[in-house]
Amino acid sequence: MKRTVSDPVLIIGAGVAGMTAAVELADSGIKTVLVERLSTTGGNALNLYKAFPTDDCFYCFEGNRSRPGIRKCFYRSALTEQPNIDLKMNCQVEEFSGTPGKFSIKLDIGPQYIDPKKCTMCGLCIEKSKAFSLVSPQCQPQAVTYDPKIEDEGTTIAVEECPTKAINLEAKGTKKTINVSDIVIATGYHEMKPVNVDEYGYGTHPNIITQLELAQILDPLGETKGALLRPSDGKPAKHVMMVQCVGSRDENYYPYCSKICCVYALKHAAILTQERENVDVSVVYMDIRTYDRYEKYYRDTREAGVEFVRGRVASIEPQKDESLEVIVYDSLLDKYLKFAVDLFVLSSALEPSSGSSQIIESLGLKSASGFIGASNPETEVVVGNRIYACGSALGPSEVPESVTQARAVVSKILQNRKCE
Repeated sequence: MKRTVSDPVLIIGAGVAGMTAAVELADSGIKTVLVERLSTTGGNALNLYKAFPTDDCFYCFEGNRSRPGIRKCFYRSALTEQPNIDLKMNCQVEEFSGTPGKFSIKLDIGPQYIDPKKCTMCGLCIEKSKAFSLVSPQCQPQAVTYDPKIEDEGTTIAVEECPTKAINLEAKGTKKTINVSDIVIATGYHEMKPVNVDEYGYGTHPNIITQLELAQILDPLGETKGALLRPSDGKPAKHVMMVQCVGSRDENYYPYCSKICCVYALKHAAILTQERENVDVSVVYMDIRTYDRYEKYYRDTREAGVEFVRGRVASIEPQKDESLEVIVYDSLLDKYLKFAVDLFVLSSALEPSSGSSQIIESLGLKSASGFIGASNPETEVVVGNRIYACGSALGPSEVPESVTQARAVVSKILQNRKCE
């Protein structure tokens, strides 16, 4: 069936891959509907502080491996002003129907409590009520967010005193059905919360955290303003231990390698040893997988003083001073080692995002350990007839890889348009 160039492309997920696909399609003259279930774009990049291995702001995404110096800042990409991009925040796909080239999509669009075109991010509402917050100074859309679950006296005051009248607490959600020619799935990943991995005690002590939680501690925009403090008592953390492959490469949880866990652990280890004073870092691993250019990243962290211990954690015991006593079996030395640790950081598995299984079932796609499987291994991004996937929707992937896959999707769609 031939379609006109006015038919939009649906992109589900406004993280690195989704934004890349949307911007490049829009710049090529293709109208897109970019759907994001959260109130701001960026996906996981919002919470990861710095990008490895360059330590740039995560909003400044690396182009690809062949052009490592080329970067694009989505904060300055005018994503919300691009006339070919219809950005729908707080929105989810409720139903898929139709046929390839003429899909019918039912959208559930949540209330728009804050008008991003009116909000100046002056901060008055944030001062008045805890229901308002600013996810990031670089967020897109450029606006504060509102949580209707939080009720206090300040919300009414914020509405009355907002200088641009950008707040509407009476906003209602809507349903909308659209027709699209192609579907791009860029739903990303979710960090596993290892509450069921009993040997590591996650959830039993506040100083046992995940890598994502460590990133939020290190972020100058976070609660501690970037200071490395123990969650239990707010005292400075001097010894940090990281444990790799928590839930990954494990038949009891996820059999696959989460691919980037080693690298973002190294990123945090490098930040702690090079940007913080008097912090010791130990990494317990079975295998360090630093492919391509990341091998140098691994060597640099070793030279910076990061201690690598090949082995397994045998026990973790909380102490009266809020530290943790950790016993590790070192398989190279064939002996048990004892550590006094302030922060015990788990490199958890990256799992499919919520809703992935529903999309797979609704569109009749292949599943690969819960992620979306390619219909043909030679064309990884093609997952169905006029249906594509990119980034971590296909499985754990790094930023440059996600960008490359998004561009591959754009290329496929443009090729199809030329043939119509």
